[in-house]
Amino acid sequence: MRITLGTTSKLWFLVIMAGPALAQNLVTTSAPATPAPAMTGPAYEVSTGYTYVATPIPGAGQVPLHGFDASGSIAWSPRWAAVLDTNYLRTSDVPGTRHQAYLLNVQCGPQFYPFEHRNTRFFVRALGGSALVDGAAPNNKTGFFHGWLVRPSLALGGGFEQAVSRQFAIRFNGDYLRTSFYNASGAVQPQNDLRLTVSIVFRKRTTGGIAGAW
Repeated sequence: MRITLGTTSKLWFLVIMAGPALAQNLVTTSAPATPAPAMTGPAYEVSTGYTYVATPIPGAGQVPLHGFDASGSIAWSPRWAAVLDTNYLRTSDVPGTRHQAYLLNVQCGPQFYPFEHRNTRFFVRALGGSALVDGAAPNNKTGFFHGWLVRPSLALGGGFEQAVSRQFAIRFNGDYLRTSFYNASGAVQPQNDLRLTVSIVFRKRTTGGIAGAW
């Protein structure tokens, strides 16, 4: 009986001592876990703000329109982005007509960032789309022409963004805006407008993504 107990005790001792050794061997010889790759993807921005357009109307001169602008962009590289821009502007009175006017414009196109300095980033862009123009134009008599028109629109311009935090910035930009409307005789003619916009920008950068630190 003593021999049996002694042998059993020795076997249990070997099992107890071998367990931690085997466990340690398994831990030290196993390959280190490969870290999950960082998520990557396009960066995007959305913005909204105030916009102003000085539009020439025959017989009424330069007519100021005020409104709001909303836009969004997706960057596929640190220098290039695709932009969708919309704006609505109006005036309550076109001189000489006693009629209101408004402009609804939707455009998209590329945006290029040539350089940046500290928290300021500069850009240029070219946008194309369609504009709905509603307004009036005085004729050569005592009346006026009134109507609305939908035609292609073009915008060329640029500006800069000033970062105020990691996610927010203030954007200032100006564009040459080309639309169309009726003249004093009722014929359609091009309009060459100046558009100025100031807006608040919210931006999102995916981890490890494009220009993630800006």
